Amino acid sequence: MKIAFFSDLHGNDEALAAILEDIDQQRVDLTVCAGDAVNPFSGSAVAWETIQALNIPMVRGNHEDYMLAFHDPVNRTPMWDDIQYFPIQWAAQSLPGAAIREIANLPMRLTIPGPGGDDVLVCHASPDDNRRNFIQNLDEAMAASLSRFTEGVVVAGHIHWQWQTYWQKKRLILCGGAGLPLNGNPAAQYLILRHQNGGWSVDHRTVVYDHLAMLRKLQQSGFLEAGGPVSWLLYDELWTAERRIVPFFEYLGPEAKPVTLADWQQVARQYLEAIGRWEYLAPQVANGSSSV
Repeated sequence: MKIAFFSDLHGNDEALAAILEDIDQQRVDLTVCAGDAVNPFSGSAVAWETIQALNIPMVRGNHEDYMLAFHDPVNRTPMWDDIQYFPIQWAAQSLPGAAIREIANLPMRLTIPGPGGDDVLVCHASPDDNRRNFIQNLDEAMAASLSRFTEGVVVAGHIHWQWQTYWQKKRLILCGGAGLPLNGNPAAQYLILRHQNGGWSVDHRTVVYDHLAMLRKLQQSGFLEAGGPVSWLLYDELWTAERRIVPFFEYLGPEAKPVTLADWQQVARQYLEAIGRWEYLAPQVANGSSSV
């Protein structure tokens, strides 16, 4: 039995096409999405439609939660209008109502039956929390959560890394960043588990694709304008496969966040200048349809 898993596509339909082509060549029995298929990139609707058309089982990631929060007519959240969440607002408005209803029905976790009862548990970050991953802090609460489940293998995403370890007779595996890897290599990442010799073997795969084509799509879609300064950071994460969002908010520190759009633009530019990236991004920000 062979199972393919991908996670953290984030609306990168170019990466999805490359991964699905490679999966097809591997002749797997099942393909599963471990969440964050959508948001913030411009291929979110296409990615969602593709996953649904291929009947790919999927669990709900935190970015699917963001889409639901934006479309919640009752519980108003900062995602509705805060400048920080402009990319989320932009992506959420690109998804049709049918997609939002389908996202609302996604499970938190799935069990994939394996040969001889060697089952696999799939979740986004961890079985009971799609924002807190076991690689970050395997504390008492996380240990209690993992111990509730009998599956010997747990596959997750969320951290955008390819990784595995053993913990109390369980194998914990991260399947990598499909559309937004963060290891300095922009190649799309996914995972294949193969059941052989009485257990699961792990194949962390990378697929080289034209990630610059996705950057051009973002420019042409209006992402850099509509998404505001936070979209500049997301764009550079895709470009470089390096973290920008978390370090940027660490750079801001515990003080009050910027208020106006001009303030956000100023601090984002200061941060990008400090890390030597503004000279590369400035032409893209100035002209969203320019060439990479």
